Amino acid sequence: GGVGTPFEADDTQRLRDLRDAIAAAGDELSLPQLLALLTIAAEPNLSVNDLAERMGVPQQSASRFVAVLLGRYQSASGAGPKEPLIDQGVSLTDPRKRALTLTPAGRDLVTRMTGPGPSTRHSKGH
Repeated sequence: GGVGTPFEADDTQRLRDLRDAIAAAGDELSLPQLLALLTIAAEPNLSVNDLAERMGVPQQSASRFVAVLLGRYQSASGAGPKEPLIDQGVSLTDPRKRALTLTPAGRDLVTRMTGPGPSTRHSKGH
């Protein structure tokens, strides 16, 4: 069969892992909250305003995602992260702003969803 599939076997496995990780996280977080987490992971020290801008959502939505990720807010279903996934510090560039960063638990969740970054790729064996 000379037909190449767009996905290598490795990719399908990664997608499956991703789906499992999202499903596991999905008990605790909604998709927008996960996206907020990934956005903060990609750009640590974002303010809530920056986060809202990156995600294209109103600032009050971003604030709510942040509240959930900070572990301060249980959704109606009682879902919410078991421990804070992000931390809120004071921005170094603007003391009036809050800078959002990932906690170790948040980083762990992001790693589970996205796989280890390029830096750890070579140490395959556990």
